[in-house]
Amino acid sequence: MTSTHTIQIMLPQFQAFLALISRIGGLLAALPVLSGRSVPLKVKIALMLVLGIALAPVIHVPSVPFEPFTLTAGLMREMAIGLMIGLAVRMFFGGLELAGELVGVQMGFGVVQLFDPATMRQTSLVAQFFTLLASLVFLSLNAHLLVVATIVSSYQAIPAFDAALPSGLGDEVLNLAQHMFVIGLTLAAPVLVTILLINILLAVLGRAVSQINVFALSFPVTIAGGLVVLGLAMPFTVSLMAREIERLEFVIDGLLKALGHG
Repeated sequence: MTSTHTIQIMLPQFQAFLALISRIGGLLAALPVLSGRSVPLKVKIALMLVLGIALAPVIHVPSVPFEPFTLTAGLMREMAIGLMIGLAVRMFFGGLELAGELVGVQMGFGVVQLFDPATMRQTSLVAQFFTLLASLVFLSLNAHLLVVATIVSSYQAIPAFDAALPSGLGDEVLNLAQHMFVIGLTLAAPVLVTILLINILLAVLGRAVSQINVFALSFPVTIAGGLVVLGLAMPFTVSLMAREIERLEFVIDGLLKALGHG
C-alpha cells in the first residue's frame, strides 16, 4: 500500500476529527470553569484532544467536504456552535458577577478589588466569592458531565456542517441576557434591601442625634449587616445556583434548536 493511498484513507477520518474537536474547542473556550487564563493552554488542548478521542466512537460525523475554503468555513461554524453552548453557562456566571458587583458596592467594598487570574481583570470581592461558590456547586452537581453529554446531543440536533443562522437566534441570546440580570438581582436583593433599611435608620439616627458621625458609622454597620445577611441567605443562594445549573440543560436545548432547523 503506497503512502498516497494511505493518506486518501486517513484524510477523511482526520477531517472528521477536526470537525469534532472544533466544536469541543469552542465549548471549552467559553466554559467559565476552564476558559480562564489560570488554566494553562496545554491543559486545554490536551483536554480537547482527550474528549475528541473519547467521543469519536460515539459521535458519527458525516462526510466532510474536501475543498479547503468550504472545510475552513465549516470548522468555523462548528466552533461557533461550541461557543454558543458555552454562552449559556457564561451568562449564568455573568449573573453571579453582576450580583457580586451590586452587593459589593452597596456594602462598601467598591474600593476593594481583587485580581482575577481567570479573566485577567479586577473583580469585586463578593463577585469573586459568588463565582467560586458557583464553581463548587457546578462541579458538585456533575454539571461538567452534562457538558460532555451536551456535545453528544448537539450532533443529534445539529449534524456537522449543518448549522443555520435563524432569525430567532437573536431572541434566544436576548433571553439569556435578560435572565442573567434576573439572577443577579435575585441574589443581590436580600443584601440590597437590608442596606437600604440600614441607610434609612442611620439617616433617622443622624437627624435625631446630630452629634453622631453617621458617615463614619455607616461603613462598619453596612459591612457587618451585609455579611450577616449573606450568611443567613447562604442556603437560598446555593439552592438558587443549583436550580439555575439544572436549568442549563433546557437552555442549551433551546439554543441547539435555534441553531438547527427548528
